[in-house]
Amino acid sequence: MRGIDFRQARAEIRLAEVLELLDYQRRQRWSEQLRGPCPVHGSQSATSRSFAAHLGKNVWQCFRCGASGNALDLWAAVTRQRIYAAVLDLYRRLGRRPPFIKETTMPEP
Repeated sequence: MRGIDFRQARAEIRLAEVLELLDYQRRQRWSEQLRGPCPVHGSQSATSRSFAAHLGKNVWQCFRCGASGNALDLWAAVTRQRIYAAVLDLYRRLGRRPPFIKETTMPEP
């Protein structure tokens, strides 16, 4: 199994892209901050604002279920996949190639 370059993946994938894939319906917006129902635990209330996302910082948090993280973490949590599988799935859905770690050979002693 090839290793994913998670640092590059976190830099490439924007939280706004993940929220769009999830068809996220925000309740409030202030500049780069969104508030609304949590896509992780599935808030059902029409007025729920427990989920906060900061698009500029590429981070999110739910004040009800306590989940938080970056765009990759959100996709993994919502799709209930381990992070490796979630990143591959996310890149596939976005029509992009995931960044893999370049294999280097160790010099022989």
